[in-house]
Amino acid sequence: MIVKMFIVIALLTLWCEYKTYKKLELKTLRAKVVAMTIFVTLQLLPLVGIGIVTIIPSGDLAIVRFISWVLTVYLIATATICSFGLFFITLKSRKVATVVGCIAATAAFSILLNGLVNTRTNLIVKRVEINHENIPQSFDSYKIVFFSDLHIGSLLNPDKQTKQLVKAINAIQGDMVIFGGDLTHINHFELTPTIIKNLSQIEAHDGIYAVLGNHDTGVYVRDTIALTKDKNIELLCSKIGQMGWTVLQDSTIYAHRGCDSIAVTGIDFTEQLLKYKHSFVTPNDYSPEGLFASLPDSLFNIAVSHLPQLWQPITDGNYAELTLSGHIHAMQMSADCFGYRLSPAMLMYKRWSGLYQQNGNHLYINDGVGCVGFYMRIGARPEITVIELKR
Repeated sequence: MIVKMFIVIALLTLWCEYKTYKKLELKTLRAKVVAMTIFVTLQLLPLVGIGIVTIIPSGDLAIVRFISWVLTVYLIATATICSFGLFFITLKSRKVATVVGCIAATAAFSILLNGLVNTRTNLIVKRVEINHENIPQSFDSYKIVFFSDLHIGSLLNPDKQTKQLVKAINAIQGDMVIFGGDLTHINHFELTPTIIKNLSQIEAHDGIYAVLGNHDTGVYVRDTIALTKDKNIELLCSKIGQMGWTVLQDSTIYAHRGCDSIAVTGIDFTEQLLKYKHSFVTPNDYSPEGLFASLPDSLFNIAVSHLPQLWQPITDGNYAELTLSGHIHAMQMSADCFGYRLSPAMLMYKRWSGLYQQNGNHLYINDGVGCVGFYMRIGARPEITVIELKR
């Protein structure tokens, strides 16, 4: 998804740079060399990242962070240049085109810089009400705090940001806390003693539960001989246990209120699902039937699946009244426009953020907390969701 997005951006930038260069009609050799150097250097930035990934056979977090910074700078620079260029090459008056182009470039630069400095860490708490007849009376107004995609290795100040996150979660005083996967960015080493201590401070009467995401499996570590996928998962789950969380790996837990109960079923990120980690479609060879075989139809069940695409087979089998997912991050870019929320994610995913309903069943996709690919969130603020159950 990230690679395709950068290919599109690169092609648009090349076209815009070429047209701008032609219209500038630079007279001196020095001016031509400066302009060409800027344009060429800009296009080489993503190639530097690709080259490093290709040459260095490692999933070292320092390298991943360096590449993310390269892509962040690339995005800011291309957005600024293209914002100028699109007006400069389309408006007839050179003077007007220059002024309008400069204003557009300044606006683009400011928006992206704000996405890096402010929006990236500006947590938002969204509240969602789920109404369903299967919710027992004793669970009416039951509050579930849901967050996802922490990507600890992508946090520029993980100690500070995890403390802020924990403080925000505990202030809600939810009955249960659920995490939707991608706790780590590369491997289990990101869960340092400091981070374990911070995240262990999350409180909930009925416990904290988590599922694994594609990044938690360790498949983005290229040296899988030194650290195999299974070993990474084993060590990661051990550290999650130290935090007082329970990892649901194709398993179900029950919350009780008197004689009433609700169920939470966590879908594990198995080998079968790994081939869909960057897919936009519903897995056609995956059936969750066995996970829900022992659950009575009358019991209100919450399925937690890192991939929102699994909601379709879950809904088709009527296995869960509510599914909680993450994974997409709204591609870390969204904007509200005349009552509609827009994002590049809507071009690739049928369901990409927020609440969806079908045949009385609900899906909620959380926009996550951390970042993937680049260190910005443009409009798509890091999110904590409060799910309130209503009979």
